Amino acid sequence: MRAFFQRRWATWLDQRIPSTAMLALSHRSVFILPSRVGFMLGFVLLVMLVTAINYQNSLIYAVTFWLFSVALTSMWFTFANLSGLTLTAGHANPVFAGEMLDLPVTLSAQPKRMAAGVLVGYRGEPLVMHTIPANGRVIARLSQRTTKRGYFKAGRLRVESRFPLGFYTAWSWVALDYRVLVYPAPESSPLILGDGEEGETVLGAIAHRSGEQDFNGLRNYQPGDSMRQIAWKHLARGKGLMTKQFDHDDGALCWLRWDNVNVANVERRLSRLCGWVLEAHHNGWRYGLQLPTIEIPPANSDVHLQACLEALALYGQEKQ
Repeated sequence: MRAFFQRRWATWLDQRIPSTAMLALSHRSVFILPSRVGFMLGFVLLVMLVTAINYQNSLIYAVTFWLFSVALTSMWFTFANLSGLTLTAGHANPVFAGEMLDLPVTLSAQPKRMAAGVLVGYRGEPLVMHTIPANGRVIARLSQRTTKRGYFKAGRLRVESRFPLGFYTAWSWVALDYRVLVYPAPESSPLILGDGEEGETVLGAIAHRSGEQDFNGLRNYQPGDSMRQIAWKHLARGKGLMTKQFDHDDGALCWLRWDNVNVANVERRLSRLCGWVLEAHHNGWRYGLQLPTIEIPPANSDVHLQACLEALALYGQEKQ
């Protein structure tokens, strides 16, 4: 029964507060109820009202209605403290499955109203308090642990406030869309190479390969060049950003093929290929990736590495 109501609640939230990269809180997305202190105050006011009626005491009447007006005013201020607050999903860097993913959230207040004592956090994580000045912004550094590859779907973010007196709790459940990839968890497995056709190197039996790289001069830096090939000494002398060029022998080329992984489980295959991609990139080899649905030609650059990791992360999810 509990699971049924949780599903209904989640469906209703998805319709009322859909996932988005930026959301300005309003009456449609902010909920408010008395807090524990608020319920206690209500009970005290009820006792005071009954006492005033029984004894016809004008002073108790005055104090009761004054406290009641304070409580009503507090409700408006608590709601207004969240209403108009804008939440924006920040830039999140890809990680490997099982690692913590940093999820920055930008909180922006309205031009003429500050947002004080705003608590933000994901389910199961402690809420962090922030105060946003009028027309200002604050970046909340949050994180969640990843469990599987593919595009990461963050849970709903709880935004809460009890400002100013704590009589009421105003909150919202916000679904921010980060659109960040989670790569397969790399499996540590030796990358054993063997000779293939036309001088290429493929996965197979152990074979001799020199891997020699002869320096062939410098060229202007291009986005995507490997950081290991940048001429740092040249840059330190103030001569600009240049990239080292090498002559690769045939042994510096390898193919990482899906069919060469002797593991039946799809996720383990992807994890092993991910580990091989990282090892080949670290060693400076030119490597290609061949999956049943995509083939990436051999290269060695940071852009090539990201392309291979992205292909592994999205394998089998292309049509989703």
